[in-house]
Amino acid sequence: MSQLGRIEQWNDERGYGFVRPLQSQAGDNAARAFVHIKTIEYAGRRPGNGDLIRYETRGDDKGRLNAVNVSFVNADVMRAQAQRRNETKTTARQRHASGKLQDLVHRLILAGALIALAAGAWLHWWPLAVTLAFAGMSALSFIAYALDKSAANQQLQRTQEKTLHLFDLLCGWPGGLLAQQVFRHKTRKRSFQIVFWLTVVVNCAALFWLVPQIGNAS
Repeated sequence: MSQLGRIEQWNDERGYGFVRPLQSQAGDNAARAFVHIKTIEYAGRRPGNGDLIRYETRGDDKGRLNAVNVSFVNADVMRAQAQRRNETKTTARQRHASGKLQDLVHRLILAGALIALAAGAWLHWWPLAVTLAFAGMSALSFIAYALDKSAANQQLQRTQEKTLHLFDLLCGWPGGLLAQQVFRHKTRKRSFQIVFWLTVVVNCAALFWLVPQIGNAS
């Protein structure tokens, strides 16, 4: 016949302890039974002191009382909680891996942009003023992101996103991208990232359209 009891003196390293029946069922002097982890139905976690379990008792060949057919009283709930914890951990690992890949791609793009801007001025693909414009606006964009991050941490008035996007559009996106990596700012806001990369595309397209025009004019 099954009964209710609570686990006590649980040794998790060795995987065993004792279970004492509830006083309401067996009284103050009820005999406790030895319980081994192999006899406990899996419920998503290991047992511990104070856990309420349902069990049956059986004597061994030495007359000792053992708990058998053991299960947690709230086993279904515990299994569901364990499954949710595992799903949360899996999702977190996937996001972490995706975030590391995204950071790598962004750093490569940033490095490529800086090399291209330096090479463009050095090889006279465009006037030095173009590279200086990118450098100046990038510095301004970096400062704007830094101030917005600081304001967010201190719960002060924020810089409007359209202002950040405007700086990025006007040749400041390398500084904005650098600030995103340095301050971990706006990197997970999908809507912001979509508009940010649109400004990058538009800015680069405008640069490649203007370069031949500048060359023809000169």
